[in-house]
Amino acid sequence: MIAVIALLAAACTNSDDEAGAGDSTSTLDGNRVDAIKDSGKLRVGMTLQFEPQMYRDANDEPAGYDVELVTKLAEDLGVELEISDLEFDALIPGLIADQFDLVSVGLVGRPARLEQLWFTCPYVPYRQVVVTNTESGITSLDQLNSSDVTMTALLGSTAANLIQTEFPDAELVELEQAPAFLEVASGRADAIVVEEYLALPFVAENPGTEVLNPDQPFAQEYGAWAIPRGDVVWLEYVNGWLGYYIANGTLDGLYTDIIGPTEGLPACN
Repeated sequence: MIAVIALLAAACTNSDDEAGAGDSTSTLDGNRVDAIKDSGKLRVGMTLQFEPQMYRDANDEPAGYDVELVTKLAEDLGVELEISDLEFDALIPGLIADQFDLVSVGLVGRPARLEQLWFTCPYVPYRQVVVTNTESGITSLDQLNSSDVTMTALLGSTAANLIQTEFPDAELVELEQAPAFLEVASGRADAIVVEEYLALPFVAENPGTEVLNPDQPFAQEYGAWAIPRGDVVWLEYVNGWLGYYIANGTLDGLYTDIIGPTEGLPACN
């Protein structure tokens, strides 16, 4: 019996204290909702570099569409919101290490990610577009699938996966978002695949770039929240929460006010 108790105690232990991420809210039975309420805080991992979806405002405070949503989620749970602002490629390892209760960065549930995480219903629509350097001479998608073409994308992103799938012959360079844009603006890369809301202000500020086929997005995708595998009650709660606010138009309204026109989100069943 003593050995069993010791094993259970070890199973409940995590490396949060060493990582400086705060107390764990995970539980053996997966009821993270009660654990979050008991801890008094909702821990969210984000990358505050993607204005207006998620960023830091003039006062260095978290702002944007995602921030509004997780703030509302914390309010409805009756707890404080704790945002950990990390680089994009640190978010999934942090969630697996139980440093957060969810990751809010618009992840798409690709098969490889499904082996590590659970994903909620979609909460943010994405129109993926291709931005080119005009001096590259690229005027069609067919021209991108060439060994002579260099393309950039956010490190570990769905955009990078799209390039690998749709343009396997092109050279892919994965970088953080700002350097990925800079490579195209400087002409060191020919094109980038990126969300439309990020592409439009970039093109406006860089006359030597343009959106390829602006009337026909390269891909339409939907980003979801990621949560730790096994938290069944937590997944059901968050999906129910999203379903309620999608159905009453709250999410579409926030997206329109903060980011721009939207074709809407699929129902969360």
